[in-house]
Amino acid sequence: MHRQRAFTLVELLVVIGIIAVLVAVLLPALQAARRQAAAVKCATQLREIGNAYQMYAMENKGYYPPSQIQMAGAAKYNIDGIDYPVPSSTLGAYWFTFLAKYVTKSKVGEASGSSAMDAAIARQSVFWGCPNWDGHRTGAAGGINRVQLGYGATYWPDASPTNPADRADGYPLSARSSFIQGWRQNFNNFTGRWWKQKTYRLNGANQALGGDSRFWALTSQAAPTNNVLPQQPYIQNAVDFNGPNQTYADIYRHGKYPQVATGGRFSNQGGKVAFNILYCDGHVSTSSDWREAYRAVRQKFPG
Repeated sequence: MHRQRAFTLVELLVVIGIIAVLVAVLLPALQAARRQAAAVKCATQLREIGNAYQMYAMENKGYYPPSQIQMAGAAKYNIDGIDYPVPSSTLGAYWFTFLAKYVTKSKVGEASGSSAMDAAIARQSVFWGCPNWDGHRTGAAGGINRVQLGYGATYWPDASPTNPADRADGYPLSARSSFIQGWRQNFNNFTGRWWKQKTYRLNGANQALGGDSRFWALTSQAAPTNNVLPQQPYIQNAVDFNGPNQTYADIYRHGKYPQVATGGRFSNQGGKVAFNILYCDGHVSTSSDWREAYRAVRQKFPG
């Protein structure tokens, strides 16, 4: 009888070592490929949102929707048969509320969800199109805030090197904003306004219409004059969104988030910047320059 030869312990260790080396070599490449695929899918969704803006303009005398509209008192604003604000919200309607009928048959939602089911419903919407966005958690039940849906829209349609001015709070004059507050039917004393598509397109190839954002609005504080990237908020903690020189653009979305530093913000060292921007002329690009988060929104850097 011939005894069947088995692998020796040394041979097994050599094979395991080779497999470990191959995994270590291939895993970063696989992760990079997954990030690239997510960025491409996100860009596709943003282009679809850009198309929805155009369809809205064609049906509304050339106007784009406001970034948000808040009503005064008990006033209601009807959008596609629904009066806003709805009972579950007091904040009115958002840009994606106006565009929903052009891209999805599911309810977009206008308030915080409180369960994993709410999260699943929200993810059916093209507005939650970025695979790399996990959302703002609303509690231990796994719910997500459906208002903060991973994409933001600009509310500075006529941004220029002198508008918005570098005020302490980083915001423009209310009259120049697409954020409408205090709207009441038959009264014109509200702040903000509707803007025509042609205004957005004056510098369309360089001006952001929307993009990867940690907030429903894609906006920024004044850019740092020292040309140093400010620490950005960690999206799942209670740190304010509006710290000095910060941007709402989620600049690490398709790259790599850095370590969380002392104080609950991301370190400005390490990480990899990569985020998508939908420009007013309809094209989408992935930027690896954090300065573009300010230039595309404010039309200037620094300042």
